[in-house]
Amino acid sequence: MSIRKIKITENMSKPKVAIVSLTSCEGCQFALLDLGEKFLDFVGKIEMIDFRLIEDEEDDGGELDLVLVEGNPVTEENVKTLESLRKRAKILVALGNCAAMGGIPEIKNYHEGVNTIKHVYKYIQGISNPEIKEIDNFVKVDFVFPGCPINGEEFLKYIPELLEGKIPVIPDQPVCVECKAAGNRCLLLDKKPCFGPMIQGGCNAVCPTSRMTCQGCRGLRPTGNVKAMRAALKNMITDHQFENITEIFGLRDDIEAKEKLSK
Repeated sequence: MSIRKIKITENMSKPKVAIVSLTSCEGCQFALLDLGEKFLDFVGKIEMIDFRLIEDEEDDGGELDLVLVEGNPVTEENVKTLESLRKRAKILVALGNCAAMGGIPEIKNYHEGVNTIKHVYKYIQGISNPEIKEIDNFVKVDFVFPGCPINGEEFLKYIPELLEGKIPVIPDQPVCVECKAAGNRCLLLDKKPCFGPMIQGGCNAVCPTSRMTCQGCRGLRPTGNVKAMRAALKNMITDHQFENITEIFGLRDDIEAKEKLSK
């Protein structure tokens, strides 16, 4: 179904918005579709210029009020698309963990590097295998919707500010706050290596509530204490295991950068 068929009338005063995929699983966009009527209410307040999951008209290449980018800029075409979007957009947002932190694809950066491709392709001649990088390595990012996938309700909470040209501020509170509010028993008490204390909240503690440890898909809190987290986990996992967990969602780079600054 075309987004433009959903709109009853054209209103040129509506913000022009694009939701664009680079190399990704598009899981964050499906999180938006899972909002159902709430998402359609959002669509009714904007002019959707590009969203390939449900929009089938060509982008005219004009200026955009807001661009939300999901995925990694892996190919040259991805990079050109990203740079073009940045030039057109008043506000550019990273949509989800892959765009913001490198995500699961970034794991390959830590394991065998350029040789990783040999495990995928029988013949590698002519196959591009670039290092995985977050989109802020290529363009200025104004705001991040964190998570893998993003939290749809959080999207609805902050999108009105973005449509008004404002940059929201996500409260600096750990996943633990929401975990406690949900009445969960702390996984750390059961000697399970949960990263919740140092990770940005806003996900409603979905993993700990399912008795799964937080692995940091939403990234470090601005005041997240990595040193204290390492100390708390010392008797639960080895340093090597700690590094392995931080690689899952691209958290390792941020931790290394923070620890370097603290020296």
